[in-house]
Amino acid sequence: MSCRLTKTVGLFVATLTLAASMQTAASGAVLDAPAGLSATAGDTQVVLSWSAVSGSPAVSDYLVQYSANGGVTWLTFAHNASTAVTSTVTSLVNGTTYRFKVSTINSDGIGASTAVILATPNVTYTANDPATFSACPTAAIPAGETVAIPAAGFSDVTATAVDCIKYYGITMGTTATTYSPLDTVSRWQMALFLTRLATVSEITLGDGSDQGFTDITGKSAEIQTAINQIMQLGITTGTTATTYDPDSDVTREQMALFIHRLLKEATVGPGGNTEYVSGTSGAKEIKSIDTDHNFTDLTGITLVESTTAIASLWNLGVAVGTTGTLYEPQKAMNRSMMATFMANALDHTNARPAGFLIQASTYRASGTPVVSFSVTHRASDFDPIVGTLVDTFYFVHSTDTGVSRFSSAGFCADTVATSVANLACKIETTDPITDSSGNSAFTMVPGNIVATDYWAWTAPAGTIYDNDVHADSASKITVVTTS
Repeated sequence: MSCRLTKTVGLFVATLTLAASMQTAASGAVLDAPAGLSATAGDTQVVLSWSAVSGSPAVSDYLVQYSANGGVTWLTFAHNASTAVTSTVTSLVNGTTYRFKVSTINSDGIGASTAVILATPNVTYTANDPATFSACPTAAIPAGETVAIPAAGFSDVTATAVDCIKYYGITMGTTATTYSPLDTVSRWQMALFLTRLATVSEITLGDGSDQGFTDITGKSAEIQTAINQIMQLGITTGTTATTYDPDSDVTREQMALFIHRLLKEATVGPGGNTEYVSGTSGAKEIKSIDTDHNFTDLTGITLVESTTAIASLWNLGVAVGTTGTLYEPQKAMNRSMMATFMANALDHTNARPAGFLIQASTYRASGTPVVSFSVTHRASDFDPIVGTLVDTFYFVHSTDTGVSRFSSAGFCADTVATSVANLACKIETTDPITDSSGNSAFTMVPGNIVATDYWAWTAPAGTIYDNDVHADSASKITVVTTS
C-alpha cells in the first residue's frame, strides 16, 4: 500500500512538473509579432523594416522568411543573428512578386509572425536625357537668379509649372483668378493648349483648313482651327479617320503621344536633347531613344508608339507618373499634370523668357566640375534676338573685406572676365554674339568650396558696366561648390 502510494505521488509530481515546464516554455516562445512591417523594393532585393519587440526572455534574432510562389513554399533568409529591425533580402529575381513575413526569436523559441506583405524587386532607373536649362527659371531655383518668370496669380494653385504655361500664354486659367488644377482636360481644350505650345516652341502652324473631322462643326472657329492645325502637324490622327471626339477627356496615354509628336517638330533650345530622326546620321529631332523607365503598368498598351512616347518623355524628364511606379495610361489627364508635362517639354525647346538671361547647368556641385552656361536674348513676344553682343564676368565670394564686386562708384572692382569675354565689364565688338537662335554659351570651372557670382549683360559697343546703371538689365546667378 505504501509502495503504491509513493509511486502514485511521484508520478503525479512528475506530471505536474512537466506540465508546468511546458507551460513556461510556451508562454516564453509566443512573443508578440513585430509591428509595422514594411518593404521597399530595389534591384534584385527588398529592404524590410519593422518595429522592435520587447519581452522576456529578450529577443535575440528575427526570422525573415519569403516566398516566390504565393506562400506555398517559404524560404528562410540566412543572416547573422541580430536584433536590428531591418533586413535586406538579396538575390531576388526582378519582376517577381514575393511574400515576406518576420517572426521573433528568443531563447525559448520562435514567436508569432507578422502578417504577410508583398513586394516586387525591380531596377530603379534615372532619366537619361533631361534638359540642361529651363524655359521657366524661378527666383528661388536657382538661388541668386535675377530674371524669373512671375507667379501666375491664381488663387487655387501655386506651382511653377502653372506659372510657366501662364507666362507663355498657353493657358489663361478657367477664370481670371482660378486655374482649376484637378479638372480634367477635354480633347478640344487640349487642341488649343497644343497650338499655343507649338507657337512658343517655334513650330509653324498650318492654315487650319478642314481636315475631314465631322464631329467638330459645333465648336467655335478658334477650336476648329486648332484641331485642324494639330492634325496638319501630325500631332493627332483623330479617334477615327473622320472623328476627333472633341468632348472626351484626354487620357495620359494620349497626352504622351501629343507631346512626343509635338517635340519632334519643335526647335531645340540650349541644353535640349536631340537624336537622329532615323539611323546614325542626318537630321535630328527632340526625343530620347532610351527605352528604360520605372513604370509597371504599361504592358496593357496595344499601340507601340504610345509605349515609345511614354519612355521617351520620361527619359527627357517631361513625363511623370501618378503614384509610385504607376503611369496610369488610361486615366484622364488633369490640368495640373498637363502643366507639368508642358513646362518640362518647353525646357527642351528654344522657348526662353523675354529679356536677357544667364543660366548654369548646375547651381550647387561638389569638387570643381565643368559648368555650362547659357545666355539667351528674347523679345517681349519670346522671339529670339540675333546678333546681341554678350559680355560675361564673375566674382568669387571672399571673407577678405578688401575684396568687392564693385567700387563705390558702381564700376567693376575685383570681378574677372569669363573664358569667352575679352575684357571684364566692357562691351566690345569682339565679344561673343547671340546666334541665329538668340543664344550664346560658354563653360567655366569654378573653384572648390566657393560661391561664385556670374553676370551676363549687353549694351552698345564701348559701354563700361556700371552697376548703378546696368544692374536691372543684367542677369546674375550664383554657383556654389562644396567639398
